[in-house]
Amino acid sequence: MKQSPFQIKTICAAIASLTIAGTAQAAGFTLLEQNASGAGVAYAGKAAIGEDASAAWFNPASMSRLKERQVVLGGHYIDLNGEVNNEGSTAAPGRPLGSSTGEFGNEGYIPNFHLVVPFNDRINFGLSVATPFGLKTDFQPDWYGRFQGVTSDIKSVNINPSASYKVNEQWSVGAGVSAQKLDAKLSSQINYAPFGGTEGLTTIAGDGWGYGFNLGVMGQVTPATRVGVAYRSAIEQDLEGNVTFDNVAPAVAALFANSELTSKIRLPASLAISSVTELTPKWQLLTDATWTEWSTIQKLDFQRQNAPAGAAPLTVQDYEWKNSWRFAVGGIYKYSDTINLKAGVAYDITPVPDERRKVRLPDENRITFAVGSQYKFDKATTFDVAFQYVMPDKAKIDSTEGNPAAGQQTRALGTAEGDAFILSGQVSYKF
Repeated sequence: MKQSPFQIKTICAAIASLTIAGTAQAAGFTLLEQNASGAGVAYAGKAAIGEDASAAWFNPASMSRLKERQVVLGGHYIDLNGEVNNEGSTAAPGRPLGSSTGEFGNEGYIPNFHLVVPFNDRINFGLSVATPFGLKTDFQPDWYGRFQGVTSDIKSVNINPSASYKVNEQWSVGAGVSAQKLDAKLSSQINYAPFGGTEGLTTIAGDGWGYGFNLGVMGQVTPATRVGVAYRSAIEQDLEGNVTFDNVAPAVAALFANSELTSKIRLPASLAISSVTELTPKWQLLTDATWTEWSTIQKLDFQRQNAPAGAAPLTVQDYEWKNSWRFAVGGIYKYSDTINLKAGVAYDITPVPDERRKVRLPDENRITFAVGSQYKFDKATTFDVAFQYVMPDKAKIDSTEGNPAAGQQTRALGTAEGDAFILSGQVSYKF
């Protein structure tokens, strides 16, 4: 049976959202929260500082600064608050507009683990288990943009073994490989009014594995200044999943049949350039500039595995995301032999063009303010805590989706605003 344009559009929009759900810390859908020691300076200097085993993730070359075996266990609590206010949206034919305010805030928890084991005076081995992408956002099921998005639940796990080599007293290099799992569950409403029904929820669930690599170099360029450059490759995810429909109008039960789906999604590469400068015996200045290749999110193509003969190909409109930058500066003050105080600020430039902004990701430029503290409990144990406040710009949304010929077209017109609070903690232990 040939599929309607509306069904194709609905499935495409849902699967495309596998890559664009969540807005917490970095622009796009990146999560930088892979340690708490870096959170206190808004991740300034992350590719050069090498202060604990999380160096294995941020720049494997910086592991060469660690002389003892060390393990880091960390966790982050994220409280996202946001809403999209209606400014002239249109209802789906035959259905009420719904709530005029779309609240999408939610809570999230991000764990991470890092291990570094020195092999000899020149070679260190590391292992990181991190969560580089994703978060959960929830709109009310009756909100005015429900036909474009309700729930987006994205999870990722990246397993990253690595190694560093100390070339001489000034320079080190490092490399690693990644196995990354992406898991997603997304939902939106479908309008069945043109077919004699009301509306129902469609849910996409999919997961897959992808593989990549990371490289790093670190150098002591002056007696006071250390620099680090870290590259993380793009990762292509091969997703397999299914789409399900509920409350389907009997007249179109065959049309809206559950089915299996596949998709290829290329997650972006990144390049970080960091520095750490000893201003005085008590003060460190940290900087960072990170480029992310968000232009990988252009056009998403995927197929239904059990589509009948003659079914139209599943495609989506272009997203046309842009490459973007993030800049951060921070400072560390050695208050005593056991306590360090930290602070930092970062500015993220969104990769999303204004004309392509969707309700699932109302992303805009943002500023992050951070404070933190480090306490050395004894020679083996160190604790870090940090707090970040993320303040995005207001984001204008004008998104039209659905097939007008099938009486399905809706327009979400409004302004998104909100903020996020991130509380981080970790323990580092030498053994």
